[in-house]
Amino acid sequence: MNSPYSFADWQAGKRPKKGWDCADAIDDGWTGKQLDAFMRATARPWTPPQQAGKAAEDAPPQAERLPVGGNGSGASETPRIKPKIAVVKGEIHRAVQLAIAVLSNQETGIFARADELVRPVTHLAPSQTLTVTKQGENVSRPDGSVIVTTLTEAALVEVLTERALFVKFNLRVKDFVPCDCPPEVARTILARKGHNWTMPRLRAVISAPTLRPDGTVINEPGYDAKTGLLLVGERLWRHVPENPSKREAVDALAVLSEPIASLPFVSESDRAAALALLITSVLRPGLKAAPMFAVSAPSAGTGKSLVVDVAAVMATGRRVAVITPTPDEAELEKRIGACALAGDQILSIDNVTHILRSDQLCQMLTQDEVQVRVLGSSKNVRIPATSLICATGNNLTVYGDLNRRTIQIRLDAKMERPEERHFKFDAIDLAMRKRPELVAAALTIVRAYWSAGLPNMAPPMGNFEDWSGLVRSSLIWLGLADCRGDVAAQRAADPEKDELAEIIEALPIGPFTAREIGIRVAESPLLREALSFFMERNGVFSSKRFGRYLARYSGTRIGGRCIEQMPRDNSNSSVWRIAGDDRDPSKSSQGEPEIGMADW
Repeated sequence: MNSPYSFADWQAGKRPKKGWDCADAIDDGWTGKQLDAFMRATARPWTPPQQAGKAAEDAPPQAERLPVGGNGSGASETPRIKPKIAVVKGEIHRAVQLAIAVLSNQETGIFARADELVRPVTHLAPSQTLTVTKQGENVSRPDGSVIVTTLTEAALVEVLTERALFVKFNLRVKDFVPCDCPPEVARTILARKGHNWTMPRLRAVISAPTLRPDGTVINEPGYDAKTGLLLVGERLWRHVPENPSKREAVDALAVLSEPIASLPFVSESDRAAALALLITSVLRPGLKAAPMFAVSAPSAGTGKSLVVDVAAVMATGRRVAVITPTPDEAELEKRIGACALAGDQILSIDNVTHILRSDQLCQMLTQDEVQVRVLGSSKNVRIPATSLICATGNNLTVYGDLNRRTIQIRLDAKMERPEERHFKFDAIDLAMRKRPELVAAALTIVRAYWSAGLPNMAPPMGNFEDWSGLVRSSLIWLGLADCRGDVAAQRAADPEKDELAEIIEALPIGPFTAREIGIRVAESPLLREALSFFMERNGVFSSKRFGRYLARYSGTRIGGRCIEQMPRDNSNSSVWRIAGDDRDPSKSSQGEPEIGMADW
Protein backbone atom coordinates (compact mmCIF):
# COMPACT_ATOMS: atom_id res chain seq x y z
CA MET A 1 0.00 0.00 0.00
CA ASN A 2 1.35 3.45 -0.95
CA SER A 3 2.30 5.76 1.90
CA PRO A 4 0.35 9.06 2.27
CA TYR A 5 1.66 12.12 0.47
CA SER A 6 1.92 14.69 3.26
CA PHE A 7 2.05 18.46 3.26
CA ALA A 8 5.63 18.19 4.50
CA ASP A 9 6.52 15.99 1.48
CA TRP A 10 5.25 18.71 -0.83
CA GLN A 11 7.21 21.38 1.05
CA ALA A 12 10.31 19.22 0.72
CA GLY A 13 9.91 19.13 -3.06
CA LYS A 14 8.73 15.53 -3.41
CA ARG A 15 6.30 14.83 -6.27
CA PRO A 16 3.03 12.95 -5.62
CA LYS A 17 1.95 9.85 -7.48
CA LYS A 18 0.41 10.20 -10.94
CA GLY A 19 -3.25 11.31 -10.80
CA TRP A 20 -2.98 12.60 -7.21
CA ASP A 21 -5.48 15.39 -6.56
CA CYS A 22 -7.15 17.38 -3.76
CA ALA A 23 -9.46 14.48 -2.90
CA ASP A 24 -6.36 12.32 -2.30
CA ALA A 25 -4.90 15.14 -0.18
CA ILE A 26 -7.91 15.00 2.12
CA ASP A 27 -7.52 11.21 2.38
CA ASP A 28 -3.84 11.78 3.18
CA GLY A 29 -4.81 13.98 6.15
CA TRP A 30 -4.23 17.49 4.77
CA THR A 31 -5.92 20.33 6.65
CA GLY A 32 -7.98 23.09 5.05
CA LYS A 33 -5.23 25.64 5.61
CA GLN A 34 -2.66 23.35 4.00
CA LEU A 35 -4.89 22.81 0.96
CA ASP A 36 -5.43 26.56 0.64
CA ALA A 37 -1.69 27.24 0.78
CA PHE A 38 -1.06 24.52 -1.80
CA MET A 39 -3.70 25.90 -4.22
CA ARG A 40 -2.48 29.47 -3.93
CA ALA A 41 1.09 28.39 -4.63
CA THR A 42 0.32 26.14 -7.59
CA ALA A 43 -2.59 27.99 -9.31
CA ARG A 44 -1.78 29.34 -12.76
CA PRO A 45 -3.81 31.04 -15.51
CA TRP A 46 -5.81 28.64 -17.67
CA THR A 47 -5.65 28.89 -21.43
CA PRO A 48 -7.67 26.84 -23.93
CA PRO A 49 -5.66 23.85 -25.24
CA GLN A 50 -4.27 24.24 -28.74
CA GLN A 51 -4.86 20.55 -29.52
CA ALA A 52 -6.67 17.68 -27.94
CA GLY A 53 -4.60 15.61 -25.60
CA LYS A 54 -4.62 13.98 -22.23
CA ALA A 55 -2.46 16.67 -20.68
CA ALA A 56 -4.91 19.34 -21.78
CA GLU A 57 -7.90 17.33 -20.57
CA ASP A 58 -6.34 16.71 -17.18
CA ALA A 59 -5.50 20.37 -16.60
CA PRO A 60 -8.15 21.84 -14.21
CA PRO A 61 -9.58 25.33 -14.95
CA GLN A 62 -7.80 27.98 -12.93
CA ALA A 63 -8.56 31.63 -12.10
CA GLU A 64 -7.88 34.06 -14.94
CA ARG A 65 -6.25 37.40 -14.14
CA LEU A 66 -7.59 40.67 -15.53
CA PRO A 67 -6.43 44.24 -15.09
CA VAL A 68 -8.28 46.17 -12.41
CA GLY A 69 -10.97 48.33 -13.98
CA GLY A 70 -10.73 46.64 -17.39
CA ASN A 71 -11.36 48.31 -20.75
CA GLY A 72 -8.16 50.33 -20.69
CA SER A 73 -8.59 51.96 -17.31
CA GLY A 74 -4.89 52.58 -17.00
CA ALA A 75 -4.42 50.12 -14.10
CA SER A 76 -3.37 47.07 -16.11
CA GLU A 77 -0.25 46.59 -14.01
CA THR A 78 -2.42 45.57 -11.05
CA PRO A 79 -3.95 42.14 -11.78
CA ARG A 80 -7.10 40.81 -10.19
CA ILE A 81 -8.62 37.36 -10.16
CA LYS A 82 -11.83 36.59 -12.03
CA PRO A 83 -14.32 35.02 -9.64
CA LYS A 84 -15.33 31.45 -10.48
CA ILE A 85 -19.04 30.63 -10.84
CA ALA A 86 -20.04 26.97 -11.06
CA VAL A 87 -23.22 26.28 -13.01
CA VAL A 88 -24.94 23.26 -11.48
CA LYS A 89 -28.36 21.94 -12.43
CA GLY A 90 -30.93 22.62 -9.74
CA GLU A 91 -28.82 25.45 -8.26
CA ILE A 92 -29.18 28.23 -10.80
CA HIS A 93 -30.13 30.61 -7.98
CA ARG A 94 -26.61 30.28 -6.59
CA ALA A 95 -25.06 31.13 -9.96
CA VAL A 96 -27.43 34.11 -10.27
CA GLN A 97 -26.46 35.44 -6.85
CA LEU A 98 -22.75 35.11 -7.63
CA ALA A 99 -23.28 36.81 -11.00
CA ILE A 100 -25.11 39.70 -9.31
CA ALA A 101 -22.14 40.03 -6.95
CA VAL A 102 -19.85 40.33 -9.99
CA LEU A 103 -22.07 43.02 -11.51
CA SER A 104 -22.16 44.88 -8.19
CA ASN A 105 -18.48 45.76 -8.51
CA GLN A 106 -18.35 49.40 -9.69
CA GLU A 107 -15.39 48.56 -11.93
CA THR A 108 -17.74 46.47 -14.08
CA GLY A 109 -19.52 49.62 -15.24
CA ILE A 110 -23.02 48.16 -14.90
CA PHE A 111 -25.67 50.10 -12.98
CA ALA A 112 -29.27 49.68 -11.87
CA ARG A 113 -31.55 52.45 -13.12
CA ALA A 114 -35.02 51.95 -11.65
CA ASP A 115 -35.79 48.33 -12.64
CA GLU A 116 -33.41 48.20 -15.63
CA LEU A 117 -29.71 47.37 -15.93
CA VAL A 118 -27.84 50.02 -17.90
CA ARG A 119 -24.35 51.17 -18.81
CA PRO A 120 -23.01 54.48 -20.17
CA VAL A 121 -21.86 54.52 -23.79
CA THR A 122 -20.58 57.14 -26.20
CA HIS A 123 -23.04 58.07 -28.95
CA LEU A 124 -21.65 57.97 -32.49
CA ALA A 125 -23.94 58.55 -35.46
CA PRO A 126 -23.51 56.15 -38.41
CA SER A 127 -21.22 57.69 -41.03
CA GLN A 128 -21.78 55.25 -43.90
CA THR A 129 -25.43 54.45 -44.40
CA LEU A 130 -28.18 55.06 -46.93
CA THR A 131 -30.92 54.58 -44.34
CA VAL A 132 -32.10 57.36 -42.06
CA THR A 133 -34.02 55.96 -39.11
CA LYS A 134 -37.12 57.60 -37.74
CA GLN A 135 -35.43 58.21 -34.41
CA GLY A 136 -32.56 59.93 -36.22
CA GLU A 137 -35.02 62.29 -37.85
CA ASN A 138 -36.78 63.17 -34.59
CA VAL A 139 -33.88 63.27 -32.11
CA SER A 140 -30.48 64.66 -33.01
CA ARG A 141 -27.54 64.60 -30.60
CA PRO A 142 -23.87 65.46 -31.20
CA ASP A 143 -21.28 62.74 -31.66
CA GLY A 144 -19.41 61.98 -28.47
CA SER A 145 -22.42 62.53 -26.22
CA VAL A 146 -22.52 60.13 -23.30
CA ILE A 147 -25.86 58.36 -23.08
CA VAL A 148 -27.29 55.40 -21.20
CA THR A 149 -28.28 52.12 -22.87
CA THR A 150 -30.33 49.29 -21.42
CA LEU A 151 -28.59 45.91 -21.26
CA THR A 152 -30.20 43.15 -23.27
CA GLU A 153 -29.86 39.49 -22.40
CA ALA A 154 -27.09 38.99 -24.98
CA ALA A 155 -25.16 42.03 -23.73
CA LEU A 156 -25.39 40.78 -20.14
CA VAL A 157 -24.11 37.35 -21.20
CA GLU A 158 -21.08 39.03 -22.80
CA VAL A 159 -20.34 41.17 -19.73
CA LEU A 160 -20.60 38.26 -17.29
CA THR A 161 -18.48 35.99 -19.50
CA GLU A 162 -15.80 38.67 -19.60
CA ARG A 163 -15.88 39.45 -15.88
CA ALA A 164 -16.32 35.98 -14.36
CA LEU A 165 -15.04 32.44 -14.98
CA PHE A 166 -18.10 30.23 -15.49
CA VAL A 167 -17.54 26.47 -15.24
CA LYS A 168 -19.79 23.46 -15.69
CA PHE A 169 -19.20 19.76 -15.04
CA ASN A 170 -18.02 17.69 -18.01
CA LEU A 171 -18.84 13.98 -17.75
CA ARG A 172 -16.16 13.04 -20.27
CA VAL A 173 -13.30 14.48 -18.24
CA LYS A 174 -15.18 14.15 -14.94
CA ASP A 175 -14.29 17.68 -13.94
CA PHE A 176 -15.48 21.29 -14.22
CA VAL A 177 -14.52 23.00 -17.48
CA PRO A 178 -14.90 26.67 -18.54
CA CYS A 179 -18.02 27.81 -20.38
CA ASP A 180 -19.81 31.01 -21.40
CA CYS A 181 -22.31 32.57 -19.05
CA PRO A 182 -25.52 30.56 -19.58
CA PRO A 183 -28.33 32.69 -21.09
CA GLU A 184 -30.71 31.54 -18.34
CA VAL A 185 -28.47 33.24 -15.75
CA ALA A 186 -28.65 36.58 -17.57
CA ARG A 187 -32.36 36.08 -18.21
CA THR A 188 -33.06 35.42 -14.54
CA ILE A 189 -31.11 38.49 -13.42
CA LEU A 190 -33.05 40.75 -15.79
CA ALA A 191 -36.36 39.15 -14.82
CA ARG A 192 -35.82 40.06 -11.17
CA LYS A 193 -36.49 43.71 -12.03
CA GLY A 194 -34.58 45.06 -9.06
CA HIS A 195 -35.37 42.28 -6.58
CA ASN A 196 -32.22 41.45 -4.59
CA TRP A 197 -30.12 43.58 -6.90
CA THR A 198 -27.01 45.00 -5.27
CA MET A 199 -25.65 46.82 -8.31
CA PRO A 200 -24.88 50.54 -7.77
CA ARG A 201 -27.97 52.70 -8.36
CA LEU A 202 -27.58 55.23 -11.16
CA ARG A 203 -29.50 58.50 -11.09
CA ALA A 204 -27.71 60.17 -14.00
CA VAL A 205 -24.47 60.29 -15.98
CA ILE A 206 -22.90 63.76 -15.83
CA SER A 207 -20.05 65.34 -17.73
CA ALA A 208 -19.33 68.30 -15.44
CA PRO A 209 -19.02 68.84 -11.68
CA THR A 210 -22.18 69.51 -9.73
CA LEU A 211 -23.36 69.93 -6.15
CA ARG A 212 -24.64 67.30 -3.77
CA PRO A 213 -27.76 68.14 -1.73
CA ASP A 214 -25.48 69.05 1.20
CA GLY A 215 -23.64 71.66 -0.91
CA THR A 216 -20.40 69.75 -1.43
CA VAL A 217 -18.93 69.49 -4.93
CA ILE A 218 -18.69 66.33 -7.05
CA ASN A 219 -15.58 66.91 -9.15
CA GLU A 220 -13.76 63.57 -9.15
CA PRO A 221 -14.48 61.23 -12.08
CA GLY A 222 -16.33 58.09 -11.11
CA TYR A 223 -19.45 56.98 -9.30
CA ASP A 224 -20.72 58.98 -6.32
CA ALA A 225 -22.62 56.60 -4.04
CA LYS A 226 -24.30 59.41 -2.06
CA THR A 227 -26.13 60.82 -5.06
CA GLY A 228 -26.07 58.00 -7.64
CA LEU A 229 -24.32 60.32 -10.12
CA LEU A 230 -21.56 59.08 -12.42
CA LEU A 231 -19.09 61.76 -13.51
CA VAL A 232 -17.39 60.73 -16.76
CA GLY A 233 -14.35 62.21 -18.47
CA GLU A 234 -10.79 62.89 -17.37
CA ARG A 235 -10.79 66.71 -17.60
CA LEU A 236 -9.17 68.66 -14.76
CA TRP A 237 -11.74 71.04 -13.26
CA ARG A 238 -11.23 74.37 -11.55
CA HIS A 239 -11.29 74.40 -7.78
CA VAL A 240 -14.49 75.78 -6.27
CA PRO A 241 -13.93 77.59 -2.93
CA GLU A 242 -15.57 75.89 0.03
CA ASN A 243 -16.93 79.15 1.45
CA PRO A 244 -16.73 81.79 -1.31
CA SER A 245 -17.55 85.38 -0.41
CA LYS A 246 -20.15 87.57 -2.07
CA ARG A 247 -17.33 89.43 -3.81
CA GLU A 248 -16.17 86.14 -5.35
CA ALA A 249 -19.75 85.43 -6.40
CA VAL A 250 -19.96 88.81 -8.16
CA ASP A 251 -16.73 88.06 -10.02
CA ALA A 252 -18.09 84.62 -10.96
CA LEU A 253 -21.27 86.23 -12.28
CA ALA A 254 -19.19 88.40 -14.62
CA VAL A 255 -17.45 85.29 -15.96
CA LEU A 256 -20.76 83.48 -16.42
CA SER A 257 -22.31 86.44 -18.26
CA GLU A 258 -19.56 86.68 -20.88
CA PRO A 259 -20.86 84.16 -23.49
CA ILE A 260 -24.37 85.69 -23.55
CA ALA A 261 -23.37 89.35 -23.12
CA SER A 262 -24.24 90.31 -26.72
CA LEU A 263 -27.70 88.78 -26.85
CA PRO A 264 -30.63 91.22 -27.13
CA PHE A 265 -32.67 90.44 -24.00
CA VAL A 266 -36.01 92.21 -23.76
CA SER A 267 -35.69 92.97 -20.04
CA GLU A 268 -33.37 92.42 -17.11
CA SER A 269 -35.56 89.55 -15.92
CA ASP A 270 -34.89 87.81 -19.24
CA ARG A 271 -31.14 88.25 -18.78
CA ALA A 272 -31.45 86.82 -15.26
CA ALA A 273 -33.45 83.91 -16.67
CA ALA A 274 -30.67 83.15 -19.17
CA LEU A 275 -28.10 83.14 -16.35
CA ALA A 276 -30.43 80.89 -14.34
CA LEU A 277 -30.45 78.50 -17.31
CA LEU A 278 -26.64 78.36 -17.36
CA ILE A 279 -26.47 77.65 -13.62
CA THR A 280 -29.28 75.09 -13.79
CA SER A 281 -27.51 73.20 -16.59
CA VAL A 282 -24.77 72.35 -14.08
CA LEU A 283 -26.94 71.83 -11.00
CA ARG A 284 -29.87 69.94 -12.57
CA PRO A 285 -28.65 66.35 -11.80
CA GLY A 286 -28.59 67.12 -8.08
CA LEU A 287 -31.95 68.94 -7.96
CA LYS A 288 -35.27 67.26 -7.26
CA ALA A 289 -36.91 69.23 -10.07
CA ALA A 290 -36.26 72.18 -12.36
CA PRO A 291 -38.58 74.26 -14.59
CA MET A 292 -38.52 74.25 -18.36
CA PHE A 293 -36.76 77.18 -20.02
CA ALA A 294 -38.59 78.61 -23.06
CA VAL A 295 -36.54 80.92 -25.29
CA SER A 296 -38.67 83.09 -27.58
CA ALA A 297 -38.09 85.86 -30.12
CA PRO A 298 -40.18 87.66 -32.78
CA SER A 299 -38.04 86.39 -35.68
CA ALA A 300 -35.49 83.74 -36.57
CA GLY A 301 -31.76 84.35 -36.15
CA THR A 302 -32.08 86.27 -32.88
CA GLY A 303 -30.07 83.78 -30.82
CA LYS A 304 -32.65 81.46 -29.26
CA SER A 305 -30.72 78.24 -29.88
CA LEU A 306 -27.47 79.95 -28.93
CA VAL A 307 -28.57 80.40 -25.32
CA VAL A 308 -29.46 76.73 -25.00
CA ASP A 309 -26.26 75.59 -26.74
CA VAL A 310 -24.10 77.58 -24.31
CA ALA A 311 -25.88 75.87 -21.41
CA ALA A 312 -25.36 72.47 -23.08
CA VAL A 313 -21.66 73.15 -23.64
CA MET A 314 -21.28 73.89 -19.94
CA ALA A 315 -23.05 70.68 -18.91
CA THR A 316 -21.78 68.27 -21.57
CA GLY A 317 -19.03 69.94 -23.59
CA ARG A 318 -21.22 69.69 -26.72
CA ARG A 319 -24.23 71.33 -28.30
CA VAL A 320 -27.68 70.39 -27.10
CA ALA A 321 -29.62 67.26 -28.10
CA VAL A 322 -32.47 68.49 -30.29
CA ILE A 323 -36.03 67.12 -30.55
CA THR A 324 -38.07 67.88 -33.65
CA PRO A 325 -41.38 69.38 -32.45
CA THR A 326 -44.81 68.09 -33.42
CA PRO A 327 -48.36 69.20 -32.49
CA ASP A 328 -49.24 65.53 -31.92
CA GLU A 329 -48.91 65.16 -28.13
CA ALA A 330 -48.57 61.37 -28.25
CA GLU A 331 -45.74 61.56 -30.79
CA LEU A 332 -44.02 64.35 -28.86
CA GLU A 333 -44.14 62.22 -25.72
CA LYS A 334 -42.41 59.37 -27.58
CA ARG A 335 -39.57 61.66 -28.65
CA ILE A 336 -39.16 63.17 -25.21
CA GLY A 337 -39.31 59.71 -23.67
CA ALA A 338 -36.54 58.48 -25.99
CA CYS A 339 -34.25 61.27 -24.74
CA ALA A 340 -35.18 60.56 -21.13
CA LEU A 341 -34.37 56.86 -21.56
CA ALA A 342 -31.02 57.78 -23.12
CA GLY A 343 -30.26 60.00 -20.15
CA ASP A 344 -29.62 63.19 -22.16
CA GLN A 345 -28.51 65.80 -19.62
CA ILE A 346 -30.11 68.67 -21.50
CA LEU A 347 -32.52 68.57 -24.43
CA SER A 348 -34.26 71.19 -26.55
CA ILE A 349 -37.59 71.09 -28.39
CA ASP A 350 -36.32 73.31 -31.16
CA ASN A 351 -38.22 75.78 -33.34
CA VAL A 352 -41.74 75.12 -32.02
CA THR A 353 -44.33 76.62 -34.38
CA HIS A 354 -47.49 75.52 -32.54
CA ILE A 355 -48.86 75.93 -29.01
CA LEU A 356 -46.65 73.73 -26.84
CA ARG A 357 -48.67 71.41 -24.62
CA SER A 358 -47.80 68.05 -23.06
CA ASP A 359 -48.93 66.28 -19.90
CA GLN A 360 -45.78 64.16 -19.93
CA LEU A 361 -43.62 67.29 -20.01
CA CYS A 362 -45.44 68.54 -16.91
CA GLN A 363 -44.66 65.27 -15.14
CA MET A 364 -41.01 65.25 -16.21
CA LEU A 365 -40.56 68.77 -14.86
CA THR A 366 -42.07 68.13 -11.42
CA GLN A 367 -41.74 64.40 -10.64
CA ASP A 368 -38.61 62.75 -9.30
CA GLU A 369 -39.36 59.71 -11.47
CA VAL A 370 -41.36 59.44 -14.67
CA GLN A 371 -42.83 56.55 -16.64
CA VAL A 372 -41.96 56.50 -20.34
CA ARG A 373 -42.71 54.11 -23.19
CA VAL A 374 -39.87 52.31 -24.93
CA LEU A 375 -39.82 53.07 -28.67
CA GLY A 376 -41.02 50.16 -30.78
CA SER A 377 -42.40 48.37 -27.73
CA SER A 378 -45.47 48.34 -25.52
CA LYS A 379 -43.26 48.29 -22.43
CA ASN A 380 -43.26 51.22 -20.00
CA VAL A 381 -40.16 51.98 -17.95
CA ARG A 382 -39.94 54.12 -14.84
CA ILE A 383 -36.74 56.19 -14.72
CA PRO A 384 -35.36 59.16 -12.77
CA ALA A 385 -36.33 62.50 -14.33
CA THR A 386 -33.02 64.37 -14.44
CA SER A 387 -32.98 66.02 -17.87
CA LEU A 388 -33.01 69.81 -18.17
CA ILE A 389 -35.70 70.60 -20.74
CA CYS A 390 -35.72 73.67 -22.99
CA ALA A 391 -37.89 74.87 -25.86
CA THR A 392 -37.30 77.51 -28.52
CA GLY A 393 -39.59 79.17 -31.03
CA ASN A 394 -40.67 82.40 -32.64
CA ASN A 395 -43.27 83.95 -30.32
CA LEU A 396 -43.42 80.64 -28.49
CA THR A 397 -46.71 79.98 -26.65
CA VAL A 398 -46.89 77.53 -23.76
CA TYR A 399 -50.20 76.00 -22.74
CA GLY A 400 -51.90 75.42 -19.38
CA ASP A 401 -50.02 73.79 -16.49
CA LEU A 402 -46.84 73.82 -18.57
CA ASN A 403 -47.00 77.64 -18.54
CA ARG A 404 -46.54 77.92 -14.78
CA ARG A 405 -43.75 75.33 -14.93
CA THR A 406 -41.76 77.44 -17.41
CA ILE A 407 -39.20 80.24 -17.14
CA GLN A 408 -39.47 82.59 -20.10
CA ILE A 409 -36.40 84.04 -21.86
CA ARG A 410 -37.37 86.69 -24.42
CA LEU A 411 -35.04 88.07 -27.09
CA ASP A 412 -35.68 90.89 -29.57
CA ALA A 413 -33.02 92.33 -31.88
CA LYS A 414 -35.50 94.94 -33.19
CA MET A 415 -34.40 94.46 -36.78
CA GLU A 416 -35.73 92.74 -39.86
CA ARG A 417 -32.78 90.36 -40.38
CA PRO A 418 -31.17 89.70 -36.99
CA GLU A 419 -29.11 86.83 -38.41
CA GLU A 420 -26.97 89.38 -40.31
CA ARG A 421 -25.60 90.97 -37.14
CA HIS A 422 -21.86 90.89 -36.48
CA PHE A 423 -20.47 89.83 -33.09
CA LYS A 424 -17.03 90.37 -31.59
CA PHE A 425 -16.69 86.69 -30.66
CA ASP A 426 -18.22 83.27 -31.24
CA ALA A 427 -20.24 82.47 -28.12
CA ILE A 428 -20.04 78.69 -28.59
CA ASP A 429 -16.29 78.77 -29.19
CA LEU A 430 -15.86 80.94 -26.09
CA ALA A 431 -17.95 78.54 -24.01
CA MET A 432 -15.89 75.59 -25.26
CA ARG A 433 -12.58 77.26 -24.42
CA LYS A 434 -13.68 78.57 -21.04
CA ARG A 435 -15.86 75.67 -20.01
CA PRO A 436 -13.98 74.89 -16.76
CA GLU A 437 -14.17 78.57 -15.73
CA LEU A 438 -17.90 78.77 -16.56
CA VAL A 439 -18.74 75.63 -14.60
CA ALA A 440 -16.70 76.81 -11.62
CA ALA A 441 -18.41 80.22 -11.82
CA ALA A 442 -21.88 78.66 -11.70
CA LEU A 443 -20.96 76.52 -8.69
CA THR A 444 -19.24 79.45 -6.95
CA ILE A 445 -22.37 81.62 -7.18
CA VAL A 446 -24.57 78.99 -5.56
CA ARG A 447 -22.01 78.01 -2.92
CA ALA A 448 -21.46 81.65 -1.97
CA TYR A 449 -25.20 82.08 -1.45
CA TRP A 450 -25.26 78.83 0.53
CA SER A 451 -22.33 79.95 2.70
CA ALA A 452 -24.07 83.28 3.37
CA GLY A 453 -26.94 81.38 4.97
CA LEU A 454 -29.48 81.64 2.09
CA PRO A 455 -30.50 85.22 2.94
CA ASN A 456 -33.66 86.91 1.57
CA MET A 457 -34.86 83.77 -0.16
CA ALA A 458 -37.31 84.43 -3.00
CA PRO A 459 -40.97 83.46 -2.57
CA PRO A 460 -41.31 79.73 -3.27
CA MET A 461 -42.16 78.58 -6.78
CA GLY A 462 -44.61 75.68 -6.65
CA ASN A 463 -43.02 72.27 -7.36
CA PHE A 464 -39.57 73.86 -7.72
CA GLU A 465 -38.79 74.93 -4.17
CA ASP A 466 -35.17 73.70 -4.10
CA TRP A 467 -34.41 75.23 -7.52
CA SER A 468 -36.02 78.53 -6.55
CA GLY A 469 -34.28 78.56 -3.17
CA LEU A 470 -30.83 78.11 -4.73
CA VAL A 471 -30.65 79.26 -8.36
CA ARG A 472 -33.32 81.93 -8.50
CA SER A 473 -32.61 83.30 -5.01
CA SER A 474 -28.82 83.43 -5.49
CA LEU A 475 -29.22 85.68 -8.56
CA ILE A 476 -31.61 87.98 -6.72
CA TRP A 477 -29.10 88.08 -3.84
CA LEU A 478 -26.49 89.36 -6.32
CA GLY A 479 -28.76 92.22 -7.38
CA LEU A 480 -30.32 90.77 -10.53
CA ALA A 481 -34.00 90.89 -11.40
CA ASP A 482 -36.29 87.96 -10.59
CA CYS A 483 -35.85 85.43 -13.38
CA ARG A 484 -39.55 84.50 -13.21
CA GLY A 485 -40.41 87.84 -14.81
CA ASP A 486 -43.97 89.14 -14.93
CA VAL A 487 -45.91 86.08 -13.77
CA ALA A 488 -49.29 87.80 -14.11
CA ALA A 489 -48.60 88.72 -17.75
CA GLN A 490 -47.44 85.18 -18.54
CA ARG A 491 -50.58 83.67 -17.06
CA ALA A 492 -52.77 86.19 -18.89
CA ALA A 493 -51.15 85.08 -22.15
CA ASP A 494 -51.92 81.43 -21.41
CA PRO A 495 -54.03 80.10 -24.32
CA GLU A 496 -55.64 77.58 -21.97
CA LYS A 497 -57.93 80.25 -20.49
CA ASP A 498 -58.89 81.58 -23.91
CA GLU A 499 -59.68 78.06 -25.07
CA LEU A 500 -61.78 77.31 -21.98
CA ALA A 501 -63.69 80.60 -22.32
CA GLU A 502 -64.41 79.84 -25.99
CA ILE A 503 -65.67 76.34 -25.17
CA ILE A 504 -67.89 77.56 -22.32
CA GLU A 505 -69.33 80.20 -24.63
CA ALA A 506 -70.08 77.61 -27.31
CA LEU A 507 -71.73 75.01 -25.06
CA PRO A 508 -75.49 75.02 -24.34
CA ILE A 509 -76.72 76.30 -20.97
CA GLY A 510 -78.98 73.38 -20.23
CA PRO A 511 -77.87 69.89 -19.15
CA PHE A 512 -75.87 67.91 -21.71
CA THR A 513 -73.63 64.88 -22.01
CA ALA A 514 -70.39 64.54 -23.95
CA ARG A 515 -72.07 62.17 -26.41
CA GLU A 516 -74.88 64.64 -27.07
CA ILE A 517 -72.30 67.34 -27.80
CA GLY A 518 -70.70 64.95 -30.29
CA ILE A 519 -74.00 64.66 -32.13
CA ARG A 520 -74.48 68.43 -32.10
CA VAL A 521 -70.96 69.05 -33.47
CA ALA A 522 -71.94 67.49 -36.78
CA GLU A 523 -74.85 69.93 -37.06
CA SER A 524 -73.19 73.18 -35.89
CA PRO A 525 -70.08 74.51 -37.72
CA LEU A 526 -69.51 77.08 -34.93
CA LEU A 527 -69.54 74.39 -32.24
CA ARG A 528 -67.30 72.20 -34.39
CA GLU A 529 -64.77 75.04 -34.69
CA ALA A 530 -64.74 75.66 -30.92
CA LEU A 531 -64.23 71.94 -30.22
CA SER A 532 -61.81 71.24 -33.07
CA PHE A 533 -59.16 70.00 -30.60
CA PHE A 534 -61.37 66.98 -29.86
CA MET A 535 -61.67 65.90 -33.48
CA GLU A 536 -59.70 62.79 -34.39
CA ARG A 537 -57.63 62.50 -37.56
CA ASN A 538 -60.51 60.73 -39.30
CA GLY A 539 -62.81 63.68 -38.54
CA VAL A 540 -64.78 61.90 -35.81
CA PHE A 541 -65.51 63.76 -32.58
CA SER A 542 -63.93 62.05 -29.52
CA SER A 543 -66.59 62.05 -26.80
CA LYS A 544 -64.18 60.33 -24.37
CA ARG A 545 -61.52 63.04 -24.68
CA PHE A 546 -64.14 65.75 -24.40
CA GLY A 547 -65.61 64.06 -21.31
CA ARG A 548 -62.16 64.02 -19.68
CA TYR A 549 -61.76 67.69 -20.56
CA LEU A 550 -65.07 68.56 -18.88
CA ALA A 551 -64.05 66.63 -15.76
CA ARG A 552 -60.64 68.29 -15.67
CA TYR A 553 -61.97 71.84 -15.86
CA SER A 554 -65.10 71.30 -13.79
CA GLY A 555 -65.44 74.25 -11.39
CA THR A 556 -62.79 76.39 -13.12
CA ARG A 557 -64.34 79.86 -13.40
CA ILE A 558 -63.89 82.04 -16.45
CA GLY A 559 -65.76 85.36 -16.47
CA GLY A 560 -67.99 84.20 -13.62
CA ARG A 561 -69.03 80.98 -15.39
CA CYS A 562 -67.84 77.41 -15.05
CA ILE A 563 -68.55 73.83 -16.11
CA GLU A 564 -70.50 72.00 -13.42
CA GLN A 565 -71.27 68.30 -13.10
CA MET A 566 -74.86 67.24 -12.34
CA PRO A 567 -76.26 63.92 -11.05
CA ARG A 568 -75.93 61.11 -13.60
CA ASP A 569 -78.86 60.39 -15.91
CA ASN A 570 -80.75 57.12 -16.37
CA SER A 571 -78.04 55.79 -18.68
CA ASN A 572 -75.44 56.42 -15.96
CA SER A 573 -73.69 58.98 -18.17
CA SER A 574 -72.06 62.12 -16.72
CA VAL A 575 -74.32 65.15 -17.16
CA TRP A 576 -72.94 68.69 -17.32
CA ARG A 577 -74.21 72.25 -17.42
CA ILE A 578 -72.81 75.77 -17.51
CA ALA A 579 -73.20 77.29 -14.06
CA GLY A 580 -73.34 81.02 -13.29
CA ASP A 581 -74.44 81.75 -16.85
CA ASP A 582 -76.28 85.05 -17.28
CA ARG A 583 -77.14 84.45 -20.92
CA ASP A 584 -80.76 84.35 -22.07
CA PRO A 585 -81.71 80.67 -21.85
CA SER A 586 -83.80 81.05 -24.97
CA LYS A 587 -80.76 82.19 -26.98
CA SER A 588 -77.40 80.55 -27.50
CA SER A 589 -74.11 82.38 -27.88
CA GLN A 590 -74.21 81.82 -31.63
CA GLY A 591 -77.62 83.40 -31.98
CA GLU A 592 -79.20 79.95 -32.55
CA PRO A 593 -82.04 78.48 -30.44
CA GLU A 594 -80.60 76.82 -27.32
CA ILE A 595 -80.61 73.06 -27.61
CA GLY A 596 -81.61 71.17 -24.48
CA MET A 597 -81.61 67.45 -23.77
CA ALA A 598 -85.27 67.16 -24.71
CA ASP A 599 -84.59 68.78 -28.09
CA TRP A 600 -81.73 66.36 -28.80
